[in-house]
This record gives sequence, C-alpha cells and structure tokens, in this order.
Amino acid sequence: MPAFEAAVDGVRGTGRSRGRDIVAQVDSAGRVVDLRLSEAALARGAQRLSTEILSTIRQAEADARESTLRAVADLLGADDPIVAQLRDAESASPERTLHGR
Repeated sequence: MPAFEAAVDGVRGTGRSRGRDIVAQVDSAGRVVDLRLSEAALARGAQRLSTEILSTIRQAEADARESTLRAVADLLGADDPIVAQLRDAESASPERTLHGR
C-alpha cells in the first residue's frame, strides 16, 4: 500500500510551549525529528526546561496521532476498520486518559 505508507510517513505533529519558545516536531511514530529552543527557554534552568520540553513533545505526539488518524481516514474512508482501530487506540492512549485530552 504505497499510498498508505506515503500518507502516514508524511505526518508530522507539532507541539509548542506556553511561551512558544520551545517547539517540538515528531513523525507519525512519535519520534522527535526537530526540537527548537530559544535563548529565553534555556535561561529558565535545567529542571524547568526539561519539564517543558517533555510536555511539548507530548503535545507533538498527540498532534501526530490526530494527524495520522485524519490522513488514514482521508485515504481509506472514515468507516474503514483500520481507521476504527486507530480511533480505539487514540481513545485508550495513556496521555488522553491521564490528561483528559
């Protein structure tokens, strides 16, 4: 299914910190492909910065999951069993369960 692979491979999820000075981008598998930090973000100290980076990556992962679901639904149709499996997985996501997303 080259079209399926292309649709999923093209997905990127983006997360931004509250101050918009940390930006993370992940691929459809949730792997970090880009991380941008401003000088202001670096000045906040290691502990706070690491917490904000992880939070921003989690946002990017959630965005990638949603984008993957949309891409697959656009390709296969909203009623396809694969789309249903992705929706079920998204609903059961620990991130969604823990944080109400």
